[in-house]
Amino acid sequence: MEAPGGLALTLLASLTAALVLGAIAHRLGLAPIIGYVAAGLLVGPFTPGFVADRSQVLALADIGVALLMFSIGLRFRLRELASVGRLALLGTPAQVAVTLGIGMGVALLLGAQPVTAAFIGGIASISSSVVLVKIAGEESLGATLPGRIALGWSVAQDLITVVLVVILAALAGDSGDPVLEGARSVGLALAFVAATLAVGSRVLPRILAWVARLGSRELFIVAVAVVAIGTSFLAGLLGVSVALGAFLAGLALAESDLAASVLGEVVPLRELFATLFFVSVGLLLEPAAILDGWLAVAGLLVLITAGKALPIAGLAILGGQRPAPAFRAGGLLAQSGEFSFVIATLGLQSGALGAPTFSQAMGAVVISILLAEPVAGLATRAGQWLDRRRPGSVDPGAVPAGDEGAAVRRHAVILGYGRVGRTVARVLEGRGFPFITVDADYPLVRAAAGRGVPVIYGEAGSPAILDEARVAEARVLVVALPDALATRQAVTYARFRNARIEIVARAHSEQDELELRRIGVERVVLAERQVGNELVRHALRRYGISEREVDVIVRRDE
Repeated sequence: MEAPGGLALTLLASLTAALVLGAIAHRLGLAPIIGYVAAGLLVGPFTPGFVADRSQVLALADIGVALLMFSIGLRFRLRELASVGRLALLGTPAQVAVTLGIGMGVALLLGAQPVTAAFIGGIASISSSVVLVKIAGEESLGATLPGRIALGWSVAQDLITVVLVVILAALAGDSGDPVLEGARSVGLALAFVAATLAVGSRVLPRILAWVARLGSRELFIVAVAVVAIGTSFLAGLLGVSVALGAFLAGLALAESDLAASVLGEVVPLRELFATLFFVSVGLLLEPAAILDGWLAVAGLLVLITAGKALPIAGLAILGGQRPAPAFRAGGLLAQSGEFSFVIATLGLQSGALGAPTFSQAMGAVVISILLAEPVAGLATRAGQWLDRRRPGSVDPGAVPAGDEGAAVRRHAVILGYGRVGRTVARVLEGRGFPFITVDADYPLVRAAAGRGVPVIYGEAGSPAILDEARVAEARVLVVALPDALATRQAVTYARFRNARIEIVARAHSEQDELELRRIGVERVVLAERQVGNELVRHALRRYGISEREVDVIVRRDE
């Protein structure tokens, strides 16, 4: 019997369990999503105690899927595939087809229905971007050849997932002719894609630009949520995947100068609702079914790991890569995660997957996440062993990320493009030093961008905005913000991402100064003190005191 209390109690119980178990997973060095899935199991009907309202959690989880796909659309750039573009664009569809085909074939041999077999193959064929970032690290993804191959492959998989969800949804429908239904749905999806990109890329940036000019961050966040959820809702009304609609909304905004700011605002919302999505997965798991079907779980786990690692490595070698980077890239992608959950949930809701099969598939996915790092290490060693036995072997270590990445390394990041920030930028520009500026005043940003200033629109305290400014690769951070809280947030995150960065920040009180020094700011400028020092200098010089003595006096009083 489900406990009373409605949505508020369900939300509180789910998030509390996710917080506690996610923190435990993090402390154990595991992905927090393992804890979130365990939280769903804890508040689910198969364990004693409180039972969450399943329908409410699933409804909130749908918002998480929409925001997740929206953020992926915002991040998508064709230039990400430039260095390994042909390999990723040609190899990824082949790998997905091979893995999906093996999964379907084995499932059919074991007596599964064709639609069920298609879902099992789809669950195994797609990797998790979240897990990839965790085991590879954001910096190595761009700085090493295997990381760049895996990143390009992952981006291409994200796109294929959208098409795969559409096709599987059609196959699981009530149509008497699934092929015809699949073709109809794909045709409708393509028309929706064309219309959304053609209209959305012109209309959505203008709407958000108008809201940005109002100067209210709260209204901007609301507008972003309306765009993401509204587009996915429209897609659902047209019979197209909700995930596809949200992805296209992000893609329509990806090239806009608002993209970084939109991403910065959507990430907290995405993380909250995506957490509920993983809780919903645990809520649907049946531990008894996993234990009873442990052979099926083990078989699917082999398909998820070896069934992706080997085809990816083989295709990369056929594409001209050496075994070491090819196997490392395959090992990084030898796991499943959020999109497998999306496909499995779709299969459960449509009736293509029974509850025991769903639980067994989710059990294999969760175990693949737990084993992701050791599997990647094993694949790396296997590739290196093969590489050493090839003539002309070289060490496939770190390689430059490309001209674009190198051009903005060791730069200065200036937070705040007001009078102080403009002064700093003007001096750096005059000396030929590279810099990137950030400001939340949209009209000011547009005017500066029109003059060729490298400027990003967004809240400077947002991690997504700081990542867009490449703070992890910067040499200096100059914080000229009027907001003391935003200053502390920016400094804390910058220090976390880049332990060697030199930080100079503006303070508004002596208490602010002490706090900034405590969190790692080397040089703090207190405006009132600087003004006072200048006045003292002028006064002392009037009394005939030398410049050297003035400097000593001022330094002593600071």
